[in-house]
Amino acid sequence: MQNNKAVPIGTSITPEGFYKLGLQAFSSKNFEQASNYLDRAIQADITQPHYWLAFGLVSQAQGNVDEAAEYFCKALELNPNFAQAYNQLGTLDQINGHLDEAAANFRLALKFLPDFPQAWNNLGSVLNLQGIVDEATVAFSEAVKLKPDYVLAYNNLGSAYQSQARIEEAERCYRKSIELQPNNIYAHFGLGHALLVQWEMEEAEKILRRALLLDPGNIQVLNNLAYSLKEQSKHAEAAAVYQHALSLNPNGLKGFLGAHLMLPTIYANATELFTARKRYTEGLKALRNNTEKFLEVGSKELLSGLGWTNFYLAYQGQDDKSLQVEYANFVADILRIAAPELMQPIKQEPTASQRRLRIGFLSSFMRDCTVGSYFKSWVTSLDRGLFEIYCYYIGHIQDHITQEFTDASDYYKHLVGDVDYIGRQVKKDQLDILIYPEIGMDPWALVLAAMRLAPMQCAAWGHPVTTGHANIDYFLSSALMEPENAQAHYSEQLILLEGIGTCYLKPTLPSPAKRSDFSLPEERVLYLCPQSLYKIHPDNDKLMLEILARNKNAVLVFFQATDISMTRAFMKRLEIILDESRMEKSGQIKILPRMDHENYLRVNMLCDVMLDTLHWSGGNTTLDALACGLPVVTKPGEFMRGRQSYGMLKCMGLNELIAHDHKDYIEIATRLGTDRAWHQQVVQHITTSSDAIFSAEAPLRQMEQFFATALNTQPLNSASNNICN
Repeated sequence: MQNNKAVPIGTSITPEGFYKLGLQAFSSKNFEQASNYLDRAIQADITQPHYWLAFGLVSQAQGNVDEAAEYFCKALELNPNFAQAYNQLGTLDQINGHLDEAAANFRLALKFLPDFPQAWNNLGSVLNLQGIVDEATVAFSEAVKLKPDYVLAYNNLGSAYQSQARIEEAERCYRKSIELQPNNIYAHFGLGHALLVQWEMEEAEKILRRALLLDPGNIQVLNNLAYSLKEQSKHAEAAAVYQHALSLNPNGLKGFLGAHLMLPTIYANATELFTARKRYTEGLKALRNNTEKFLEVGSKELLSGLGWTNFYLAYQGQDDKSLQVEYANFVADILRIAAPELMQPIKQEPTASQRRLRIGFLSSFMRDCTVGSYFKSWVTSLDRGLFEIYCYYIGHIQDHITQEFTDASDYYKHLVGDVDYIGRQVKKDQLDILIYPEIGMDPWALVLAAMRLAPMQCAAWGHPVTTGHANIDYFLSSALMEPENAQAHYSEQLILLEGIGTCYLKPTLPSPAKRSDFSLPEERVLYLCPQSLYKIHPDNDKLMLEILARNKNAVLVFFQATDISMTRAFMKRLEIILDESRMEKSGQIKILPRMDHENYLRVNMLCDVMLDTLHWSGGNTTLDALACGLPVVTKPGEFMRGRQSYGMLKCMGLNELIAHDHKDYIEIATRLGTDRAWHQQVVQHITTSSDAIFSAEAPLRQMEQFFATALNTQPLNSASNNICN
């Protein structure tokens, strides 16, 4: 204890007066004067616990943590029920990394003062650090209930909700925080991220720009802002923001990836596509040449920076194998430094054949979407006598399909957090087989797939392009959809499953609707092109234009993109080719709003023909169309991703809908729109033969046999591995 100044003779200041003067000095951050006043208060009356508490707070502010702890303990000697002293001891424990002790002290504080919002918030912070997120959420909720203007607790609650993928609740917390404190940078950043996850790109941009005004040099805000711009097709602005982030942090991996590997969502024409691919290829070389520079930062920053995916590369319609391998090798090089223990080989347990095989499925799309619908049966219909099923869901949106995955699993885990944490959780379960239904759509699934988390690791065609990862042993695909030279397109060993490769249940059709219900023209021939707009390669434009030219009564029907800017970019492209053709415009293009699945099926039922797209064919969209009896015209591409509709039509014996070249495609599409008798004949064929592609269990039984055989008798990555047919 200090005694730098004696109390003046004749002073009339009481101990309580010195205490109050000490608090005033402390609030003004005049810690030396505060210490002096509180020293005098204690010398005058050593029995007051709140004097010792305040003295401890001053010592803590001056960096004298050990002294502060002594003073808090002294306060508790004088008052064993002193909640504020327990709370302060807890904060010191948390600072020192003693989380169990911190939690215990915060709980004691709440035992003696249950209506103590700061202690609830502090307890929540410790529980969050311990990974006990559910309890942390309860603690933060209690804090804001007791103190409705508690900005810090709202931010913490929002962060906890985000880590539980409760995004709408997180958004509400951040909005409340901004309402209470309009200049809170943390709340703006959190709200921006929550909006990105919900694909509200335009609003996310606005929030992140506000955040940037509050903190112009915030690298995380810059990278998120660039992402929001990229997904709105504002490529020039996005590139400038990524470059700015890189200029502020030259070793920043995320900024480098964005500046060098960003790809457009919608191409204006084929020339722009090839220019973008060339720029991407050069950017990938630059990335590899700078690998050593990135390794200078810490492991946590490295792993965070890897949150990137080259998703749009696969829509360029070319062979991506070498580029995928190059990028995958880069990711592996980073992980060998940032998470070396998650890259180590894993041997198969010798006793695996004597028990149920532990098979895991890891995905960001275990919900009502293409991946969830297509691969759900791999979880729900595998033989439980042979397999113990683990599901790892790393996505944010949960719905009734998520519940089906949950119910069908022996162990279901919703893992949201950094990639190192997720990898460790999966590896801890000692799986025999780990399957990624899609790799390349979610940045964290792509990074996890580079790790070795199970002895056998497989990818599937939820994103139908090779992963390039050395630690993905097999690529599961459809025998009907792959070309003869398919293995050359993959770095993994290709395994071909019968039929369409999955047991896909035929959707139940809704009650019929009228064209007027969707503002569709009554007397026109409707050609539906339901693919996401970024999947429609510029090579499709002339085909569609020729179909319109051949049938003046034709209308092309599309659906809006998730972002209005993407829709505008696509429409601008179509308008340019219409203008160049000098075709008279008479409502040939109809853009429908996004809608629920029932109404989407109704639109299929109202249209005349589905136009499958070149280079990237329909999967779920084609299955839905055929379930509705809608004829689908396709021309098979060079790679599996352009041959899915081809495989389905081939399986159903609908060869007359498969075009050999562009001219043939136009002829088939035109005839379907003008020859009503033939159209009805095709519809009847679809109706009677659709069972060939729906509810087929043979692919599942074949997959079960493959796993059992491969684990017992075949070495991984063997060049002599036979492809299943």
